[in-house]
Amino acid sequence: MNKDVVYIALPLLLWPLTFDVLRPYFLYAMAASTSLLAILTLAWRRGDLTWLRAGAAVAVAAGATASAALYFVFVGGHLLMASLGLGAAVNSVYEMLRSVPPLALATGVVPIGLFEEIYWRGGLQTAIDRRGLPGWLISALYYTAVHISTLNPALISGALVIGLVDGALAERLGLTSSAIAHVIWLELIAFLPP
Repeated sequence: MNKDVVYIALPLLLWPLTFDVLRPYFLYAMAASTSLLAILTLAWRRGDLTWLRAGAAVAVAAGATASAALYFVFVGGHLLMASLGLGAAVNSVYEMLRSVPPLALATGVVPIGLFEEIYWRGGLQTAIDRRGLPGWLISALYYTAVHISTLNPALISGALVIGLVDGALAERLGLTSSAIAHVIWLELIAFLPP
């Protein structure tokens, strides 16, 4: 089988496996899934990774600012979901994390956020860009699509927002910025639930 097909299709298997089948072990399954995708990216598409497109200070500041903005967008999203009678969708996301010890959660989301960026906004987004297509948009839509198996509107809409924002950050400032935004946002969401 062509390695490009495997590389692109793998999330279609990994996300339902992680979110649905291995839900009781979500954090550990997501760490394994994102590790596999990052390893494949580093093995097959290392040259596609652009860590900085601007100065480091700009990338770090933009990533940190974006993570705070994303957190407040998600607080607003939670309020909207609750007003629509969909508060249980948000709560079900947090149920996946309740059994995880705080130290494991705090340390576990760091590689998950980083590895997601390496795959989604690094290898995949750049591969799409090289075909003359808007990689940041298509990778965000695909990132959203792999969450559909959960049938959870909070996860699906959240994936779209994260995909678009992190895709734009990676496109303009590099993976450093999108990775910082993703990791800090995960920490905020994990420890300051809306």
